[in-house]
Amino acid sequence: MPELRIVQPGGSEDYAKAIQDALDAVAKAGGGEVVLPPGDYPYRGKLVVRDGTVLRGSGGTRLLPQDPMDGAIRLTGKWVTIRELTLQGRADKRTGKGDATGIRPLDAEHVEIDRMRVTGTAAAGIFVQKTAHFRITNCTVHDCLADGIHITAGSSHGQIIGNQSRGNEDDLIALVGYEKDGRQVEHVVIQGNMCRDGNARGISCLGARYVTVSGNMIHGTGAAGIYVHQEDNYKTYGVSDLTIVGNVMRDVSRRVSHAGLFIGGGDGDRPTADGAKVSNGVYRVMLSDNILDGSSDAGAFVSDHARDVSGCGNLIRNAKRTGVRIEGKRENLTIRQVDS
Repeated sequence: MPELRIVQPGGSEDYAKAIQDALDAVAKAGGGEVVLPPGDYPYRGKLVVRDGTVLRGSGGTRLLPQDPMDGAIRLTGKWVTIRELTLQGRADKRTGKGDATGIRPLDAEHVEIDRMRVTGTAAAGIFVQKTAHFRITNCTVHDCLADGIHITAGSSHGQIIGNQSRGNEDDLIALVGYEKDGRQVEHVVIQGNMCRDGNARGISCLGARYVTVSGNMIHGTGAAGIYVHQEDNYKTYGVSDLTIVGNVMRDVSRRVSHAGLFIGGGDGDRPTADGAKVSNGVYRVMLSDNILDGSSDAGAFVSDHARDVSGCGNLIRNAKRTGVRIEGKRENLTIRQVDS
């Protein structure tokens, strides 16, 4: 039988040991659940959820990290789940430290993050690294001091579906493959999410391949609604094999001079860990049936560094600058501008 441990709230100023002991016991027993009934659970330091373990709460269960620089819930190993909890941080200063994030899958496989609420973290709300086969579903990530949901370090085969990312200080959802990681992010579906009121981009894709971005609502972003690029200053890879279909963007690029729908790319190529090289350009992008209504800058931009960009049924309106700017000849791409 799977192991079951229940940690009860009630009076402790630091639940770290009680929760971690229960998590370790369940993992050692071969898997099972740790349940946190409704209540507040302050804790100091990170918590680690390992192989075969489910950490779950219910309505009214709040995890309260006391150290904004070291309060992540790490998910590591295989078949790890966290669900139905609120992680409520109290950070007032941004950092790049990994354990200043909220939920942090790291060196993991078969991870599920479901019905979580993450807020107030000093770094990303959900930060996925070196993880394969993951699902992030029905979560709300808001008012974090970096990205809402950030996928990086060669993570692959993931689904980001039905979440809300709002009010975060950087990108609302980001896929980023850095040269230092030696791998691109790949095989990810971003579908049916609500992204709004972020300080930077709605959905960004840098250094990723085999990605589908479909049916997302993106509203009120500081920079582009959807941003596909290679960035030299962050040493990211380029992008390839990307499908962007059926997304709706409204009132984007409020603060940064980005086209609301931005398809860029760079020159040259970058090495991978196995000694191969991948292009810094953007290749094989399908743009179909996307709507952009309102951009404080240009509407849509497709760079000459982006090759094999095709699609139809895209509509741009209410762009304050150029509605559509397409570099190079694009016989198989239609982006239609409609006067407001």
